[in-house]
Amino acid sequence: MKRFVFISVILAVLMTAFSAFAEETDFNAVRLKALSEDTYQIEVQNSSGTRVFSVDSSGNTYISGTLSNSRERSIPLPLMGFLSDTDASPLSTSSNPGLEIDDLIPNIVWADGETTPVVTTFRVPSDYSSGGAFRLLCTESDSTTPNQVDFDVYVNRSGSALDAAATGQTPVALGTGSYTATPVVVTLTPATDFASLAAGDWVTLRIWRDNAAAGTGDLEVKGVEFYYTASQ
Repeated sequence: MKRFVFISVILAVLMTAFSAFAEETDFNAVRLKALSEDTYQIEVQNSSGTRVFSVDSSGNTYISGTLSNSRERSIPLPLMGFLSDTDASPLSTSSNPGLEIDDLIPNIVWADGETTPVVTTFRVPSDYSSGGAFRLLCTESDSTTPNQVDFDVYVNRSGSALDAAATGQTPVALGTGSYTATPVVVTLTPATDFASLAAGDWVTLRIWRDNAAAGTGDLEVKGVEFYYTASQ
């Protein structure tokens, strides 16, 4: 009887813990299985009804397969961490591109005709599993014709030759609509260069105004983040 009460308490704790992750894991059910009149086993099943984890009354543990708990995570790339790609100088109110306060928010700003890239480097987090792209919060001073953001990336890792070339990426437009007072999120997804991206890699991101577009208003980048699928 004491053993049953003890196992029941463990079962209740496990059910509480697993239910908190039910929508994001492969867990489907936690069961108390009777092996005999006074012998019980705690069993966890996946969404296919297959036993993937169990502990019997003797403390023997059974684990099969992989229990995943992946989710999207992101890291901010502060605007003040970007440098001019021309001479690695910090951005300022008089640089090209420059720093401004627009809409009560700090931005990196490219005026019409300005195309100098800004650059920053960050380390891919240790919980990286897959994916990898960038989100930019953008506005512009004149939305008659949308501006476009161009970009490329360099990927480096310890013990490997430095990345000396980047894939030419397709510029991404802010889209149709008025973004003078209503910001829009622009997603930049690298092609090719992130095919073998791994945790611990060092990524250099360059972004700039694509002046091939007909837009004449300022391009204002108010925020940048790197997002990815985490392993747990």
